[in-house]
Amino acid sequence: MERVVLYPFNKITQGLLRFRDLLDVEIVSVIDFVQKDGQDAGEQVDGKRSGILMHRSMEAGLKGADTLILNDPGTTFGGNKGVFAEHDLAELWRQLVMYASDRGLRVVSVHEIYDRDTLNWMTEQHIKIDVVHSPREQLIQEMDERYGTGETEIESYLGQFQKEALMFSRPRTIKRVGIFATRGCIGKFTVQMNLYRQFGMRGIPATAFITEPTGFLFRQPEGDIFKFLGHRPLQQYPYYIDTVIHQAQRSGSEWIIMAGQSSILPTMNIAFNSLRYAMLRTFDPDFILLIAGYDDDEQVHDAIEMLRIYSRRPLALLLPDKLETSYGHYETYPHEQRTARKLELERIFQIQVLFIEQAEETLDLLLQAASAIPAGSGA
Repeated sequence: MERVVLYPFNKITQGLLRFRDLLDVEIVSVIDFVQKDGQDAGEQVDGKRSGILMHRSMEAGLKGADTLILNDPGTTFGGNKGVFAEHDLAELWRQLVMYASDRGLRVVSVHEIYDRDTLNWMTEQHIKIDVVHSPREQLIQEMDERYGTGETEIESYLGQFQKEALMFSRPRTIKRVGIFATRGCIGKFTVQMNLYRQFGMRGIPATAFITEPTGFLFRQPEGDIFKFLGHRPLQQYPYYIDTVIHQAQRSGSEWIIMAGQSSILPTMNIAFNSLRYAMLRTFDPDFILLIAGYDDDEQVHDAIEMLRIYSRRPLALLLPDKLETSYGHYETYPHEQRTARKLELERIFQIQVLFIEQAEETLDLLLQAASAIPAGSGA
């Protein structure tokens, strides 16, 4: 996998384009059946020409590539039901997969594929789609060695208290940054990878624990919960997080950065609420960055209080330049409005506020806060 084509031009693809300098592969083009043909994909992401074009034609899009990377699983999710129906994207997804497979390209999905109709179709057509978990396999093997998974349900239940005591008693010298938000699709991954890039530019060893399903493309540990659920039960996820932290520490990283999935605020799903707080307690960030919106004072207040109870008060709030209003559509905020909102947030919550793109300033703030902590004392 060296020269890849991305499908479609969604949030995941845009993240890969934005941080393509950190990838382990070269992006040849983007295939999308909704976007205008021939657009420069990089220009659509950040206004800078990249030479990576968007194609509606499968033939033109796949030319010169060895791998097709699917950034959606061929079924509706994340509010895109209307777009799927309008453009018949489920059928076009299958046509694209068959076209690539027939021409000998490797087909890779960043998502675990659970849809039964899709799986049956793949079997009938003798289609092979790889779901890449690496380097997760090695991490899960280490997790099994550290915590064991061979017990009966009763033994597992009784043993989890001892395992958790062991997990929280292990010494941690690596500094941990947690990035959370009041809602989804607000810039957590962007902040994480901008910080990861800044650490590298300054020669500071760091690990990005990526909860998007694309960690393998950056050669960083991956923590997408839906991929994890394809192989291990939900209650083992905190053990996996602990294993990632200690592997990063052993590898020589001085910092590890994790961006939480979705919003940090509670939902109607009790299981995922429990997982969210277990994740927070397990990662135990030394420093927290909270991304806020433009009309969410109540949610910001609740998020700060929840973080304070389960972990610690945020070091800073971050303000994005745009918010997703519906699938694939964004509202961009002018500088004057952003500045006014920044001052408003600082006044209301008495916390420093930075713009989301101020990666250098954010890193300076983290380094300054870390230098103020006595060695060995924790945050």
